[in-house]
This record gives sequence, C-alpha cells and structure tokens, in this order.
Amino acid sequence: MAQLPPEVFSVIVSYATSQRDLLALSYTSKAFQRAAEPRIYESMVLRDAQSIFIGCHAILARDAFRGPYVKRMVIYQDPRRVNPRNNLATAPPQFWLVVQHALTKAVNLENLYIHDPTGTHSWIMDHDEITFQLREATLHLPWDAHIVAFLHTQRKLLSLGVGDAHEDGPVYPLSPSALPILETFNGPVLVVAELLGCPLKRIQVTAEEETAPLIPTIVADLGRFMKLLRSLNIIGLSEDFVLETVHLVSTSVFAPQLRYLGVLPLPTMMREWHRLYRSLMKLPALSMIELDATGMDPPPNEQFQRVILLELRTFCPKLQQVVFWMHGHRFHWYPRDGHWLFVHHSGRYQVNDNLWRS
Repeated sequence: MAQLPPEVFSVIVSYATSQRDLLALSYTSKAFQRAAEPRIYESMVLRDAQSIFIGCHAILARDAFRGPYVKRMVIYQDPRRVNPRNNLATAPPQFWLVVQHALTKAVNLENLYIHDPTGTHSWIMDHDEITFQLREATLHLPWDAHIVAFLHTQRKLLSLGVGDAHEDGPVYPLSPSALPILETFNGPVLVVAELLGCPLKRIQVTAEEETAPLIPTIVADLGRFMKLLRSLNIIGLSEDFVLETVHLVSTSVFAPQLRYLGVLPLPTMMREWHRLYRSLMKLPALSMIELDATGMDPPPNEQFQRVILLELRTFCPKLQQVVFWMHGHRFHWYPRDGHWLFVHHSGRYQVNDNLWRS
C-alpha cells in the first residue's frame, strides 16, 4: 500500500465523514497520516487547558508544518472539564505564550473563537508575526489596546464578536478606515460606538445596568451613519428607554430598509403601545420583531400573544415572524397556510440567540 501514489490516499481520506474516521485512518500508516492531517487540523476545537496545550504543540511540532492546515480554531474552557489541573482560568503566562506562538503559524486561519475566562491575556493577539486574515472572529477578551491593534491588521473580517470594554478605563478608538468590509457585530454598547465607519448590516449590542442609559445615544449615532443596517438587536434595553429608542430607529437613515428589530420590552402600560406602534409604522420593510413580555403581569398566554401579533400586523403588514420572550421561554410565531403557528422553546437566553443574524 505504501507504493500507491499519494493521490490515492487523498481520495480514500476524502470519503471519511467524521473526525473519528480521519484519526483512525491516520493511525493506519504514515501515508494515510500525511493524507488525513490537512483535514484533521483544518478545524480545531480545543475545550480545556490540556487539549489547548496539546493542540498548539501539535501545530508547532516539526517546524510547524501543520500550521497552514488550520482554518478554524476554537479555544475555550468547557465547564464540564474543569479540574485543578485542567483549568484555563489558572493557566500560567507561559501557557498563553504557546497559544500565541501557534497563532503565528496558523497563516491560513479564517475563523477564530477564543474565550479567556480571566480576561487578562488579550496581548496574545498583538504580535507582528500574526499574519492570518480572519473572516469571522469571536474574541471574548477585553476591548483594549491589544485588540484594537490586532483589528487594525484585519482587512477581510466580515463578522466580529468581542468581550466587554472596561467602563472605568480609557477609550481605545478604532481608526475609521479599519475593518473595511465588516458586516456583523456582536458586543457591548461601548464598543459599537467605535465601529461607525464600518459598513455594518447586522448588529447585536448588549448593555449592562450601567450602560443601558447610553442606548438611545448609540442608536442615534447609528441612525446617522448606518445606511446599510438591516438587523438591530438590543439586549438589556430598559422599558424606560424603549419608546425613545424605537422612535430614533424610525427616524434613522436605515429605517426604510430595516428588516429585523429586537428585543423590545413591551410597555406595561397598554396606553403606551400605540406610541410604540406609531414608530413601528415607519419601518416599511420590517419582517421580524422580538418582544420581551417578562414585565407583564400576568404574562400573555397564547390567545393574548395572537391578539398582539395581529395588532402588530395592522401597523407592520410585512411582518412574517414575531417572537415573545418570557423568563427564558421563547414563543416564535410564523404564518403557515394562512394561519399563525408558534414554536415554544424553554431554557433560552436572548444574548445567545441568533435569529437577528438571519
């Protein structure tokens, strides 16, 4: 078998449908190992300190010849794998140096997800020898000088998710010419203000108690610049600011094209609903809306939800999907054969939902 052309081994490997099959083939012979490794290392999901350390050393072994194979890398701590000797939160700085060195060798990396539980190792992204150009990045790291320096090198990034910014620290501005084709952003309110020069189409912003009052100001800024925006999701919007925020959305430059809007707390005073509806009428392309009914007492049952969505349809005739949130329960309504049906999911979190991306 060793005398067969390398192309034959590559064809056989192409029929492997799982990572387990690829690993089994790689143990068969040196020839199969050479053929399988490009696919084995193409997507690396490293779930704890031990697997991260082993995976990075595998990339670096033998002059880092596997580095160019890696196109997707996920680095995080699976809570089910935490123990005193396998905890990413207690890894020493030398550990993170190994991660940084591996990143410098992954020259073809396109998709990176990295979560540092301590939020103190953003410096690994700030290195002159990191040359990959990402298409998608989720960086659960603080927005600081290191992250900003890294993002200034990324010219092909389409989707960005970042960790929180330090509220009591200095503001680290992003150049208006940075991230020239960025379309999707997911992150804190304080960071989205640095992305007003990007051609964003989809935004999810998350506000904490301290930053929630800033949401109307940020939406007003978005409303002046984001002509291409099609989807706006706001996590942590207070009922105190919902009417003002939706009014700002309705008078924005992106209002005529906006297709998705959420998550809007339903006013507990029903007389305020019509003020909300008047603003929504100015969004002619709106096809999906998410509403938080957690504050209503009693919470709306199926019949009341149907009444609300039919009333919404009167003001927004292009609505095709309506979602109600109540204490981790999501009721997703959609039309089918002339009738409105819904799917109920429990144990959901607004911040982790991805309907705003579609």
